[in-house]
Amino acid sequence: MILAFEVMDKEPSLLTVWGAALALGVIGFAAARFRRWLVVPALGIVAIAAWIQLGKLADPLLGPGIMQEAGRSYLIQSCAAAALAAILPVLGLLPKKGAV
Repeated sequence: MILAFEVMDKEPSLLTVWGAALALGVIGFAAARFRRWLVVPALGIVAIAAWIQLGKLADPLLGPGIMQEAGRSYLIQSCAAAALAAILPVLGLLPKKGAV
């Protein structure tokens, strides 16, 4: 007997994943521009959020169900959103244009 579980009704939509990643990234970017040391807690928060989201996808019980219902694109876009959220605060460390 094969049991089918609904797992995607408990997972955030891709719009929510991208929105949260963009919000975390932009806030981290602004924080790094304001004070350079604020990039550390910003990246910490991004790491926790990515761990929560990607941990579900790597789970041996939930992961295959999510992949079956949402497809490989959900995994790829979740990873890309996490990467964007991590890259934006680091970009905030770059020198401001015109600053010497």
